[in-house]
Amino acid sequence: MIYKKVDEKENLTKIEKFGYEAEQQLAFYLNRSFKDNDSIHVINDLRLKMDDEVAQIDHLIIHKYGFIIVESKSSTSTICINEYGEWSRQYNTYETGIPSPINQAKRQIDFLQKYLEKESSLLFKKKVIFESSFYSFKFDILIAISDNGIINRADGLNISGIYKADQITEEIKAIYDSYDSPNTNVFSLKANYNFLQQTQEKIINYLVSSHEKKEIIHDVLVDKTESKNKQMESNNHELIEQIDDKKCGKCQSKQLEIRYSKYGYYFKCLDCEGNSAIKLSCKSSECNPRLRKDKLNFFKECKVCDSSVLYFENKVAAKAE
Repeated sequence: MIYKKVDEKENLTKIEKFGYEAEQQLAFYLNRSFKDNDSIHVINDLRLKMDDEVAQIDHLIIHKYGFIIVESKSSTSTICINEYGEWSRQYNTYETGIPSPINQAKRQIDFLQKYLEKESSLLFKKKVIFESSFYSFKFDILIAISDNGIINRADGLNISGIYKADQITEEIKAIYDSYDSPNTNVFSLKANYNFLQQTQEKIINYLVSSHEKKEIIHDVLVDKTESKNKQMESNNHELIEQIDDKKCGKCQSKQLEIRYSKYGYYFKCLDCEGNSAIKLSCKSSECNPRLRKDKLNFFKECKVCDSSVLYFENKVAAKAE
């Protein structure tokens, strides 16, 4: 059953639009497979807050043995995973690192367990012998790479749970069956904890009602010339503020340009020819900002806090080394 669709989103950046399309693509597959399924329940695009923490879960699957978090990853090129489990995106002739969606989903599981556990006394039916806990149930992770992307795994790499989007629904069924089989076998000694139907309904209603839609600031219709000038002033102000912290690690010169290699972007000093790492910071420790190149401009973008600001501007096109 489908209990929540993907929220409609507007005024998205190019990167955000790709992510939104990937979520919509997987939501379509989930709807086609589970809209009439009484055992598999789907909540798309779930955003929860607890104290100062926020969790954005692309797709949450609820079944009577627990939960499956499905993280959608948009890609129109090649996603690479090396032997250390590090992720990168390959585009044309260069490759840039990206956050591991597996680690991201693990943090979401930790958040979800705590979020549900604080209301366990209300969600679980009271039992005399022992007190139920969400930590006793199953939590699984699946990573969905958009259909037009390519997954390039290192030789011998054994990381499970990473599939193309059109394969995800079959994997969800396989996970459910793996837990259901021991419980339906009267001779099995590996029976899994399972939710009562009433408890499942309480959990689903609680999560859907707790969803906090992300606020979207809509553009106000103003004179195009005036709007463009204000945007340029804003970008220049942001650039000046941030350039003050950019210095060569060897000679402290500010005469820099951004270049890239197979390891990603770095600063090249135009005075001493030294190389310096680019260190990006953001609003919280949960953030993982990345650089996006647009001609001579480099934007610092963070999916977690939904930000995109001009970070640096090269005077000439960046060289590859």
